[in-house]
Amino acid sequence: MTRLFDPESSFSISESIDNYLDEKSATGQLSRSSIRNRRYELNRFERFCKSHKILFPVDIHKNIVVHYLKSLKISKSSKLNVIYVLMGYMDYLVDEGLIIENIASLIGKPKIYPPKTDYLTYSELEILFRSVANHSGKKTVDRNLLMMSLFTDICLRVSEVVQLKQDDVRLDAEELWITRKRHKVDKIPLNQDLINKFLRWYDIRPEYKGSESEWVFLSSHGRPLKPRQVHYIVSSALEKAGILKRKHGPHLLRHSGASLKAQQGENLIVIQYLLGHENLNTTRRYLHFNWEDLKAMVERSPALGK
Repeated sequence: MTRLFDPESSFSISESIDNYLDEKSATGQLSRSSIRNRRYELNRFERFCKSHKILFPVDIHKNIVVHYLKSLKISKSSKLNVIYVLMGYMDYLVDEGLIIENIASLIGKPKIYPPKTDYLTYSELEILFRSVANHSGKKTVDRNLLMMSLFTDICLRVSEVVQLKQDDVRLDAEELWITRKRHKVDKIPLNQDLINKFLRWYDIRPEYKGSESEWVFLSSHGRPLKPRQVHYIVSSALEKAGILKRKHGPHLLRHSGASLKAQQGENLIVIQYLLGHENLNTTRRYLHFNWEDLKAMVERSPALGK
């Protein structure tokens, strides 16, 4: 094949994917879960290219990318995510002199209209917490109530909760040290209710196997809790409380906590900090209103021109 562009290196697509992800991992630009997800998507793209006898980045063309996207039997939102993954990879290829331009950025993006996001009201949260208190076992009730409160009160991600170490909990200073994405560390203040829940959990925690572990949250087998286990705990609690929403995991609680704070008129910049968002536009997705609030606002409008 005659090429109009002679790349600076002769890495195969497979090798360039490894180099790209190694760089992102080494510099801390992507979390381990993001690395894993991108590797899956890019390896799938590499296999598709290989099936069409395309082995080197320089030979990737727009039609093969379009053909690949067409072959994926996934939703529009998932397809959009794949495009963004390819764009990130091809940015790297351009920087390394392996291709001339980012071909994925030339692909038209599907229009996504996100559905209205569910969130829990204060009364629903009360029902949920009472249900957890009534239906959890003696050894798990304080652990589960603390986890739920970390999602709703200070809006932590599930990854941030399961990665909490005992040294991160500074009860004397009334604060938590949270490791965010890209290994950024933020300090979050604790209120008295959260401090009390930590103390109650710490009272029962020595009865767990592996209680000498550095991790705050342990499973009934004494191992650090995993995100899927936390998702199961929250989902089961919502089901037992009779609360049915489109989403039903820890993120629903995090979203609910942020949404209710916004409804109370709390500073959006402060909510952004709690959520660990780098972009305020991401935080704006947590803003909701109900019909009665809208009616009340219109009623408060002054009568002009009388």
